[in-house]
Amino acid sequence: MQKQSDISCKSCTSQLHQIRKTVKRACAEMAFDDEKTNSVVLAVDEACANVIRHSCNFSDKFKLKIEVYEEDGYGVFVISDNAPPISACAIEPKKIEQLEPGGLGLHLIYHVMDEVELMPPQGEGNRLKLSIKL
Repeated sequence: MQKQSDISCKSCTSQLHQIRKTVKRACAEMAFDDEKTNSVVLAVDEACANVIRHSCNFSDKFKLKIEVYEEDGYGVFVISDNAPPISACAIEPKKIEQLEPGGLGLHLIYHVMDEVELMPPQGEGNRLKLSIKL
């Protein structure tokens, strides 16, 4: 595992700009082209926004941590929080015909990333692993 970068911040949408900058820089270090970089930045941003909205309920009393590294030919983005645990079904995209406005985020994440996995937490909270081939 080759660590690229990580960022820790409050669970607040005002932090999304810094998260996007960090992910973009890490994608450049992994030599992703502009199109892939933009897609990954959008997918990670959407995942973080979902955590802030759904896991943390827009409360900045929780923390987010995003770890970025290369592993076995993949760029890996692990988003951790200390919010109440969610179930694996919470990260499954709904059928397109069941979507309401604003419900396409999970579809975007699954379309961009090669692997999406809810990992066991290390202590409290949740850990979401997003992986994409290098």
